Amino acid sequence: MTAVTMRGAIDRLDSEGAIGWLYGADYTSPPLIRAFLHHDLIGEGFADVHRPDLENVGFGDGRCGFDIRFDRPIDPSYLSFITVKPQNVDLLLSAPVGSAAYLDLVNAVLVGFPSTGRTRSVLGGLWTDRTDAPQLLAGRIAVGACAAELQSVMQELILNGYVVLHNALSPAGVGSKDLANIKVATAPRSRDGEGDGRLKTALTGLAGLLFREPVVRLLRAVFDDHPVAYRLDSLSGDDRFAQMSALGDLPSPGECVGIYVGHPAAPIRIDMLRDSHELPEFGPSGRSRWTVGGADELGHFAAEAGLSVESIKLDAQDMAIVGPGLIHRVVAGRDAPALRAVVAPRRVTPQRFLSGEGNWVESGHVSGARIRI
Repeated sequence: MTAVTMRGAIDRLDSEGAIGWLYGADYTSPPLIRAFLHHDLIGEGFADVHRPDLENVGFGDGRCGFDIRFDRPIDPSYLSFITVKPQNVDLLLSAPVGSAAYLDLVNAVLVGFPSTGRTRSVLGGLWTDRTDAPQLLAGRIAVGACAAELQSVMQELILNGYVVLHNALSPAGVGSKDLANIKVATAPRSRDGEGDGRLKTALTGLAGLLFREPVVRLLRAVFDDHPVAYRLDSLSGDDRFAQMSALGDLPSPGECVGIYVGHPAAPIRIDMLRDSHELPEFGPSGRSRWTVGGADELGHFAAEAGLSVESIKLDAQDMAIVGPGLIHRVVAGRDAPALRAVVAPRRVTPQRFLSGEGNWVESGHVSGARIRI
């Protein structure tokens, strides 16, 4: 059966269930319709309910309606996160948009072309955040555009929205000189340029720490360009949930990743909202979660709603690469802060640099990567 021979829709979607229909001329038995919330099955039923209205317009004998009852009441704020589709068929049934639903500008495209690959934000983004990223990765490896040895780590980044590079900083890890450089690089900067020489020296040292050969190879594969770190932060305490795309002032928010480095005094923890990089883009206000205001709103909403949290720990020899759309937070001790670097392709320049306001200090690395703050 092809998508052309199938028609269907959701007529009603509320906290208790979904009512709709699915008709396919090639079906020999009623199809099983399944409802999911964040990839969890919450209800299912067969499309075998008689619908006289559908019979009257020529949809067979009209026995193509379904009435799915959810296994638990769903908060109205989550209704737009629910997907309804027939089993083993890549087809999303369109749903009515009510006042409690989230706005998603690509719904019209998804109805007609549910399998079409796209970026997860209307603002654009990296190819690794496209809905067809696994297929793109396979094609890139097949033609030699991506090294075969990067396949497993790229698959992990695409699937989970992050990847941990264990022992990326071995054998020495983060040393005392690195800690001193981090302190200088993340301290408030003087407007008159005093101390810029010391800052440049610190950035040179940090470029050697961040841009190890395996890391640069991975970032080049993700960016199709040289990586440039535009922001460095020292994080301690219990950070709020956020996502990388909203931390900077990039003209293309989705084209960035975060690099996290641990501390030798104690491991740091990163809490990830599982599969949050696949959440719908728009919050109740209509703002994209990939922007500063939208991400703050959706991150708080998702955290309060108790989505599944996955935690990882990084020691002084580990690094984590976090994609632009994954909602997460950092938990680090006051005496053992984490280093976060916001990294983007060289072709993407933050607006503060484009505006010409103030100046910056930068340092290059032999790999072609740079740090500019």
